[in-house]
Amino acid sequence: MPLLICSPSMILRLTLLERLLHRAGRLPSPIMDSFGSVLFGRVFAVAVRRGVFESLRTGPRTLAEVSLASGLAPDALMLFLESSTVGGYVRSRKGRYELTSGGRAWLLRGSPSSLVSLIGYFETLHQRWGNLDQSLERGTPAQPYYAKFQAEDWRLYVYAMRDLARFLIPYILPRIGIPDGAHSLLDIGGSHGLYTFECVRRVPGLQGTVIDFPAVTSLTEELVREHQLDGRVSVLAGDLREIPYPSGQDVVFLFNVVHGLSPEENQQVIRRALEALKAGGKLFILEQCLENRRRSPLARFLPLMVGLNLLLEIGARAYAVEEIGQWCGPARAFRRIRIPLPGLALMEAER
Repeated sequence: MPLLICSPSMILRLTLLERLLHRAGRLPSPIMDSFGSVLFGRVFAVAVRRGVFESLRTGPRTLAEVSLASGLAPDALMLFLESSTVGGYVRSRKGRYELTSGGRAWLLRGSPSSLVSLIGYFETLHQRWGNLDQSLERGTPAQPYYAKFQAEDWRLYVYAMRDLARFLIPYILPRIGIPDGAHSLLDIGGSHGLYTFECVRRVPGLQGTVIDFPAVTSLTEELVREHQLDGRVSVLAGDLREIPYPSGQDVVFLFNVVHGLSPEENQQVIRRALEALKAGGKLFILEQCLENRRRSPLARFLPLMVGLNLLLEIGARAYAVEEIGQWCGPARAFRRIRIPLPGLALMEAER
């Protein structure tokens, strides 16, 4: 009977014999890690961009039909589609390909759980990883990747992070205790603003403010209008390391920001975030945190890869929960809030 195992590269179904060989160190996993998963991931991103999965939106299609829709050569496309059946995104029946429920949920534009924009952003990472040698030698890039960003690069980044937030919200927001009678929420580095939008919708009388770079806030303003939250969510443009934070906040979010800053910058940003709170107000920090060896392999692996990518992209890194707790210094009741997602930590600190 096949067994489902998760390697750091992708999910595969291994037979019992293969599982035993893997445990005995006789299944050459480096081949998968350095060849199979790398090539599949690269082609996967191209296939998403070229509309391979979109062509299956309305039902099963032949190889020729998918080839015509995507403009990809039939022979190459067949190899990719067959590998996508192994990955669980596609099924093959009587010479036709169709999306599985997972493929339909993750890989179609407009799906509530779509990751299309995020995968598109990953494709830009693939291109920048061509300079890994130099960054690995120096331990930092020649310049941060966003120094070269144009308007469309920022748009892709913001919508990619929105894809990720849309997935995380059902796990995160139910575990966030917004104080009774709260009127103000500050979202530092809030980008797409989705966390703020959802909180404002759920809490009557709550007003939100999103801070981010000027190149980002023009997109945030578009999204505020799209969500019809004018008057309830405002936007402040500026460098979050320097811009003054509005005071008297009931809640402050610092989500997926810490990993982009140095320890010294984090200490200052967190101190100012706590100072922006009312007495008894709460700071929530969401981050991909380094885990100890007692955690699952996946929980340890994902933050390590996030940290490595950050180091090579902007000279930053991932941190442990204990480090973040130290930066909260004078805060009361710093604690980690358990969430059922590997490698992701939600933390709370009270002023």
